[in-house]
Amino acid sequence: EEERKHVDGCAIFFNKTKFSLHKEKYIDYSQLAIANAEGADDMINRVQTKDNIGIVVCLDIKEPSHGTRHNKLVILNTHINWDPEYSDVKLIQNIMFMNEVEAFVKEIKGAYGIPMVVCGDFNSTPDSAVIEFLIKSQISTEHHEFHGLKYHGFLKKANGECLGNKNGSKHFKHGFKLKSCYSEHLMDELRYTNYTYDFKGILDHILHSKETLRTVGVLGGIDVEWLRENKIIGCPNVHYPSDHFPLISELELINPNSR
Repeated sequence: EEERKHVDGCAIFFNKTKFSLHKEKYIDYSQLAIANAEGADDMINRVQTKDNIGIVVCLDIKEPSHGTRHNKLVILNTHINWDPEYSDVKLIQNIMFMNEVEAFVKEIKGAYGIPMVVCGDFNSTPDSAVIEFLIKSQISTEHHEFHGLKYHGFLKKANGECLGNKNGSKHFKHGFKLKSCYSEHLMDELRYTNYTYDFKGILDHILHSKETLRTVGVLGGIDVEWLRENKIIGCPNVHYPSDHFPLISELELINPNSR
């Protein structure tokens, strides 16, 4: 019980008048690292020591919108390791996360046709391997953000047969087609989701399934003039209680053929 006090936390809240909980899963990356170490010291010494988690829920839509066939919605939330020196850990945690989500979705009737929203403090910038993996649905096992460390045993076990390409490199992949709620243009305007005294940038993200959801609107970035006028050089502070700024996205359910 004492050890559990040091485990990370995430939450997903939903409107009970519109949704009901169909299924849920708690994902502990530390425990997954132990289960998937495959004799690799790096899984134990680097990944297992981090207390980050993820959660995934499937919600039943009580009154599906007219004209859409969707009656369920899958929501993901996670908090990935913060340390920029451990980009390999961030990537492995994210791969474990999506691998667990795939297993979760396969147990639900309708499988990959279910709309999905992916949220989280990924502690990863838009140009990182973590976000590349989410959006491109694959990442090279030789990606430089693995730092040349030996995770191949885990990658092979988790993915079965890796996807090879013409030059002989191999990739780990996931089976979802995702896109960010924030376009490249909106990313430029967003500027910050994390605003500390020694780092300022975008680390938090909302993505959704391409074929079943579309972004209707998003919350814009923090007012830079407000930061300047109040002489805010980092958060948290007396004006703002967190080092992160919120992201909000309004999404619309669509049928695959109506895009």
